[in-house]
Amino acid sequence: MGSFKGKYEHKISETGRISVPSKFRDILRSKYESDDLVLLSMGSHLRVYPASEWEKQEARWEQEQAGNPELNEFLRRLYSMMDECSIDKNGRIVITQDVRKYNSLEGDCIINGFRNRMEIWDRAAWESATGGEKVEALFAKFADSF
Repeated sequence: MGSFKGKYEHKISETGRISVPSKFRDILRSKYESDDLVLLSMGSHLRVYPASEWEKQEARWEQEQAGNPELNEFLRRLYSMMDECSIDKNGRIVITQDVRKYNSLEGDCIINGFRNRMEIWDRAAWESATGGEKVEALFAKFADSF
């Protein structure tokens, strides 16, 4: 099992619980040996990283951060929009109210695999971002490369 792939439809409860697809839980256990996750608010959606993947990114920033005030300011804001969680015994995570509000997550959601992370989208935001002529043009442009 390599990367996170596929799209799944789930509902987020009023208390912020949402099921992680079993296929993604299997990847977390086999490849990352952990159910610990880092949640990163993007405004339009939530990025969900295995904790060890996020730690790799932090290590890169540690080297770049010294003497770079713009990067420090960016990271300050980024970290204020993050949270950590673990998958519970029922295969769910809890997304805090602030994070749900910032990313407009309620009711019907899409959980999408994207290489080394998952993404959680509100269904309407997903359909807006992935539908239409723009996406068709991207498929036409890149389809021959694989």
